[in-house]
Amino acid sequence: MSVDKSFSFLVLLAVIFTGSCTNQGIRNAPEAALSTFELAEGFQIELIAAEPLIADPVAMEIDENGSMYVVEMHGYPLDKSGSGNVKRLEDTDGDGIMDRSWIFADSLQFPTGVMRWKKGVLVTDPPNLLYFEDTDGDGRADRRDTVLTGFAVSNPQHNFNSPVFGLDNWIYLSNEPATVAKVFTKEFSDLGSEVRYHKKAGPVLPPNAGGRRVRLKPDALDLEALSSRSQFGQTTDRWGRHLLVSNANHIFHEVIQEKYLKRNPSLLIPGATVSVSDHGPAAEVYPITQNPEHQLLTDLGVFTAACGIYAYMGGLFPDSFKDAVFVAEPVGNLVHVDIIKPSGVTFSATRMFEQREFLASTDPWFRPVNHYVGPDGALYVVDYYRRVIEHPEWMAEDAATSGTLYDGIDRGRIYRITPTGTPPASWTKGLDLGTADDAELVKSLANPNHWYRRNAQRMLLDRKNPEVVPLLKEMVRAGSEAYGRLHAAWTLEGLGELGREEVLAMLEDPEAGIRENAIRLAEGFLAEDAEMVRALLSLRQDADARVRFQLLCTLGELDGPDIREVREQMLFSDLEDPWMQTAALSASKADYKGLLQSAINQFETQDSDAAGLIQRLADMLAAGNRADQVRALIQRALTGNTDGGLGWKTALLSGLAQRNRGEHFRSPDFEAERELLLKAIFSTRSPEIRRASLDLLKQTGLPRGEIVQNTVEKAHALISDPSADASERGLAVRFVALADFEASVDRLMGLLNPSEPFEIQMTVLETL
Repeated sequence: MSVDKSFSFLVLLAVIFTGSCTNQGIRNAPEAALSTFELAEGFQIELIAAEPLIADPVAMEIDENGSMYVVEMHGYPLDKSGSGNVKRLEDTDGDGIMDRSWIFADSLQFPTGVMRWKKGVLVTDPPNLLYFEDTDGDGRADRRDTVLTGFAVSNPQHNFNSPVFGLDNWIYLSNEPATVAKVFTKEFSDLGSEVRYHKKAGPVLPPNAGGRRVRLKPDALDLEALSSRSQFGQTTDRWGRHLLVSNANHIFHEVIQEKYLKRNPSLLIPGATVSVSDHGPAAEVYPITQNPEHQLLTDLGVFTAACGIYAYMGGLFPDSFKDAVFVAEPVGNLVHVDIIKPSGVTFSATRMFEQREFLASTDPWFRPVNHYVGPDGALYVVDYYRRVIEHPEWMAEDAATSGTLYDGIDRGRIYRITPTGTPPASWTKGLDLGTADDAELVKSLANPNHWYRRNAQRMLLDRKNPEVVPLLKEMVRAGSEAYGRLHAAWTLEGLGELGREEVLAMLEDPEAGIRENAIRLAEGFLAEDAEMVRALLSLRQDADARVRFQLLCTLGELDGPDIREVREQMLFSDLEDPWMQTAALSASKADYKGLLQSAINQFETQDSDAAGLIQRLADMLAAGNRADQVRALIQRALTGNTDGGLGWKTALLSGLAQRNRGEHFRSPDFEAERELLLKAIFSTRSPEIRRASLDLLKQTGLPRGEIVQNTVEKAHALISDPSADASERGLAVRFVALADFEASVDRLMGLLNPSEPFEIQMTVLETL
């Protein structure tokens, strides 16, 4: 590792802080901190900003003019007095290191993120999303507007944060459910209110947006809750796919959008995200910290505070980092890096380095919490630099009252990481993107550095110059760089100028990521454009799984025999992938009965993975609350041969029992089916069908008449027979607990003795 230093700047800091560092127990002054790092070979690290210019930094932004904005959260963990700030920094002597700062905006409670917008910045400060602008040119914000309100002000580790301008022209906000305080109830019991635009008509979301991420378009007053949540941080890859983070789960992917899921309320899925780390949740990390600060609930040697996820798209690092994603682990005093690779419709994230990290420090106060890629392609690491990072809500009482919670409140650093030999930052002298004309901005859409692409797109949307439309259209159709074609198309979409010709050209693009985005863009043309529909259908056998997945999602908006046939063909071609199933079943007008018959046919004629699909279809058919359909499904599963080898029948029953059907399943209409289920529990040879029948009987309730008591007596006889098969005895235990619990509890308790098989004892315990 090589270190790029500015000697005079660091000596000055050393003089200022030598005494105070000793008095407050600070581990390392800024100039000493550089020597504590172990950095990946081939890279250098330098300090670009530090105290006293900044303190408690949690996020940063660099605008098109070269101004740096830094969010300071002084109030963590308990101070709600409004001590937070946004600082604006500059480099007055042009040496690539910030040497002047001033408060751009103040009186913030727990500010968590900043994003350049219009002529100012958006700041997440729960419960509000705020807009600050300097209208008189004095460097300080004199305009303060509340854009959104209603987010929770719960524990600061769980408040909304990290605004991001997306490829699709939406602003994304990271958010998750509020925590319920058990210790600091006075400070952190606000679970939020309805999320809405402040004093403007528009959409209204549930309190705290239901604990989900949010996206908005302020100019159009659009506002939506998304299908996923993320704790502190969010990022997208170059094609706009969303990667998220939570304290122990350092990287997961939002696979399917909320707009596709909500069109079919009958579709039940466990979640819209998938963990993509091939080294597991709570993955191992490799700190080098000396004398680490650990609190009561801190897990050691694994991710426990993952945050600040950031996909590198800067164009400066070696090609091996083209698909790199950085994640901070402040408890472990390190920065981790994964490489993401396609894996079906989602990703696999693999460590770039084995048993070591991209960046680690021996200093226990090094607290990386966020990352940023600047106009130079460098990776900027935001260091909160505190003694204590855990919240006292989850500490031992002696640690919470030790007086050390705010040690380091006047400290904080931002580091710049670049390949070895890279000169100091030059953007600090000023950037010309802010004064670029529109034609130059269009050219910037193809820049290898995503910072330029993102900001040029945002600025073109803000300027709304119709003269750029021909330039953008030409770039979509003939641009040599895939990034330029992609960003030009979405810029046209944001301007309301995207034409069908551009979308049709993108659908034939050699780059799979552009074809995937083209399918999304085509959704605005489908209602009245038969040629567009035909072009979409031509992608049904695309070699790229993400393209096929997006096509299935988009085709869910359409209906008709041809559309249904294509959806069914695509579904069964990728049947082993549950995400493809979800995409197909999310259609607003899916033919459940036809798909069910096709799935059963496939199950019967070949070694198929159709069981999961059958289960999901049965569940969706039952969700319609039509007794005739449910009765027919039960009859189909329990008539004819049920002796085994018919896993589709088990899947059918399991699907019907998959969710709580409430009073609907307990209506008198199901009396004959109840008797069928009851008989099946002990009369069929298939143990899978017996178990599935019992699970469904719990939903429908027991039939009337002597048949129940007779079956209870048979079950008790089976329970009392030590020579009977243990699994059958266990099934009998579960049945008598359902049918005659009060009268059977003593007999069940009698089975809790060492003479009984372990399986029987565990079944009894679970049942009780």
